[in-house]
Amino acid sequence: MRPARKARACHAGALAAVGSAIYPATQHLALGIPGLVSAGILLWASASYDREAREDAYRARRPVVVDTGEQPRSAA
Repeated sequence: MRPARKARACHAGALAAVGSAIYPATQHLALGIPGLVSAGILLWASASYDREAREDAYRARRPVVVDTGEQPRSAA
């Protein structure tokens, strides 16, 4: 799975975790904490995958320099 796709999956998981934390929090605020903690962990992982996807995109755009070991010719 590509990093960008993993990041989107983590975003969706975090949204689901927040959604599942809302209902227990209506009974008592402390019951919503596990859902919010898991959402935070998923968002942290998502940020890591986003960074990795940006680095991959940068590497794909960067030109490749091949060292042939030859000396450059002089213009003279």
